[in-house]
Amino acid sequence: MALTTQDFELLLQANCILSSKLDSTGLLEAVMELATRVVKAETASILLLDEKTNELYFNVALGEAGEQIKQIRLKVGEGLAGWVAQNKQASIVNDVRNDPRWSGKADEKSEFKTRQILAVPLLTKGKLIGVVEAINKVDDTPFSDQDRRAFEAFASQAAIAIENARLFTEVKNEKEKIAAVFSQMSDGALLVDEAGNIQLMNVAAGHFFGVTPEDAIGQMNVRHLTKDFMMIPSLETVYENKGSNCPVELRRKEGKAFYMDGVVNRLSGAKDEIAGYLVVLHDVTEMRKEEMLKRNFLSLISHKLKTPLVTISGYAPLLLEDSSRLTEFQKKALTTIKNQGMHLSSLVDKLLNFSLVESETLSLDPKEVTVRALIEETVSNMKPYLDGHGAQMELDASLDAVSPVRVDVERMREVFRNLVENAVKFNSKSEKKVRLTASPQDKFVCVSVEDNGPGIPSEEHPKIFQKFYQIEESFTGQVEGAGLGLALVKRIVEAHCGAVSVDSAAGRGCIFHVTLPVSLR
Repeated sequence: MALTTQDFELLLQANCILSSKLDSTGLLEAVMELATRVVKAETASILLLDEKTNELYFNVALGEAGEQIKQIRLKVGEGLAGWVAQNKQASIVNDVRNDPRWSGKADEKSEFKTRQILAVPLLTKGKLIGVVEAINKVDDTPFSDQDRRAFEAFASQAAIAIENARLFTEVKNEKEKIAAVFSQMSDGALLVDEAGNIQLMNVAAGHFFGVTPEDAIGQMNVRHLTKDFMMIPSLETVYENKGSNCPVELRRKEGKAFYMDGVVNRLSGAKDEIAGYLVVLHDVTEMRKEEMLKRNFLSLISHKLKTPLVTISGYAPLLLEDSSRLTEFQKKALTTIKNQGMHLSSLVDKLLNFSLVESETLSLDPKEVTVRALIEETVSNMKPYLDGHGAQMELDASLDAVSPVRVDVERMREVFRNLVENAVKFNSKSEKKVRLTASPQDKFVCVSVEDNGPGIPSEEHPKIFQKFYQIEESFTGQVEGAGLGLALVKRIVEAHCGAVSVDSAAGRGCIFHVTLPVSLR
């Protein structure tokens, strides 16, 4: 028998009700209520599939025995509902006592008497999500094929609604988790669209910029938000960046000093189109203040020491020139004063250089120079030091085979002076060898400084370019210097858009590689 007009009207009404509900509990209760109306049943039940255990369970059960019924779980294939789930096929049983598939667990828990059942699988896109049952016809007549067809049509609508509600609940829960994490972050976080309009902002970001998230979201552009800050790189550069993320620094233009470091993550949509940006910012004001204090201290102490050192370094050699009237002890004392004065003066020069290159802006005067000329002049100026330590220098022919570089010559001499000095200073061998080579690398030139010293253990490689870091005395045999040389090298080379690295292992010597941009003609 075909479905009647009344059936269609009831199914249409059910569809409207189911489509309007996204709350899972409310939806399932509506499904149960509508199921009874569709086939004129006394009551209904819904069993959902637990995919992890492959069991059916009562998600919603009404009445005093509801909580007990919820504890019932049926394996797929167990009982009538389990059979329907396993076979994905509807079943009508008008006398449950004579059907071997019938399980009376729910009746025992609820003290309800089941006489008839119409059970239909809940399927969406062929995937089983549960079983819906209509129980006992109101007029005590048997369930018919017409009832089955109407109930299957209803179950199809219910399955879609239940799956949509489940997906909505999952998305809602995930959104709530993200929102909770987002709001509790101590770092500032912003989500902006491709045009820079603020879509999300957490409380920390609001504090950083002096606005409330409510005032900023949907009403403010990131360009307006950052108007009181100097941004490095500029906002235009960030937008032009094709990488997945771009580090940024923000510094308040006026008033109390405030610094932020952060990263702008590019969010991609379909066909790699820009969908927006996620900005995460961290307050680094205290760290920057400490850095400035260190720089100011180094600069101050260096300048204060320079004046007395000039006097010591100047008078000690003069006194030694007329040594005929000096005792051996006086000669030895003056020689020590002269040598230690020169050593201390060298350390102060390093501190002065370091405080200079550590300044926020490092001014460079780049000029074109051949690698051979740069290295030869550096080594020539170091001749007294190299001769005094018995160092053998080798300037390889490859220095002539590479393109000229465009660098600040004075700064770059300081780089290679430090590398050559380290190659000699930390080498305890009687025969100290230092070899300088060069090789082309696309638009760069790599200059290498190789020695036959003790080498550097691999675990020390990430640390040696840190300020004031030295490998322990038991390994190098000395701690001469302040641990500033390689930090100075790194700062200068990176200011030239170059890079410095080390290739070394304990007992195998060192090769420091300095990569510099070539002169573009």
